[in-house]
Amino acid sequence: MKKQQNYLPTVTSILGVLTVLIIGSIIFMATRPHRTQPGMRSVADTVENIHYCNDKNPVRTLDFLRPKDTGAKALPLVVYIHGGGWRGGSQNGRLINNYGKQFLQKGIAVATIGYRTNSSSPFPDQNQDIACALEYLDDHADTLHINPRKVVYFGDSAGGQLAAFAALNIPYAGRDYEAPVGVIDFYGVSDFSKIVDGAHPDLNARRYLGSRYNKLAREASPTSYITKKAPRFLFVHGTRDTVVPISQSLLFYDQLTTTGIDAEYLAVDGAKHAFNGPELPPETYKKITTIVSSFLKETIQK
Repeated sequence: MKKQQNYLPTVTSILGVLTVLIIGSIIFMATRPHRTQPGMRSVADTVENIHYCNDKNPVRTLDFLRPKDTGAKALPLVVYIHGGGWRGGSQNGRLINNYGKQFLQKGIAVATIGYRTNSSSPFPDQNQDIACALEYLDDHADTLHINPRKVVYFGDSAGGQLAAFAALNIPYAGRDYEAPVGVIDFYGVSDFSKIVDGAHPDLNARRYLGSRYNKLAREASPTSYITKKAPRFLFVHGTRDTVVPISQSLLFYDQLTTTGIDAEYLAVDGAKHAFNGPELPPETYKKITTIVSSFLKETIQK
């Protein structure tokens, strides 16, 4: 009986310690920021999970990355808006980890925006989230030490459409912010009226626009908001893209240049949708990085 009395408290104590450790580990794993890819973290001071719209929605957050050892200097900024068919995707995926590291190494700060993507939040919820995040960045430019007059938006696929829309439609949904000086659009949608109907309609575009997709196609299209005040644009699109036709970027480019806006257009030979770059032939990837670097140098690194 004596051994049994000593043994039971021991088991209880061990179980108690294990319970505390397990709960503590769960809390730690749930609260510690661990989203930004290590490629960017290695060259940046990072603040993650910033709630940009005065709520606690875990999706409506942004991450801010500042090149290491840059002090309080007001830096230029690239704002990344991810793709994923308006239904998914990651604000810290392969594309921004790759190019974002290059931006940071050039002395450019990077912000990556998360936004609502589920099917119960169709247009214009995503656009409103982006506008709210951009207003937050503009309002906190002094504390973040960024130059609001040297900002470029960078988006891919659905993110390209959201970036272009936000750049051309200011103020939007009661949100006002400094217009960017440039937009880098990787294989984004520009005119929904060309893709929501026909023999092979874009079903993701229909879901994004909701049941009234035909009536909303023009309202959601960046091309509807082109004016002579539009920023510079760079379009990068694969010639073998079967998800978003390359004609979407070419159409946008033509309309901008016809309006007198400075724009560049790179057709990536043989590339399909959602390419990153390093997986392409070395000379092709070099061409992409060169044109992106030149665009940034001419736009926000003068």
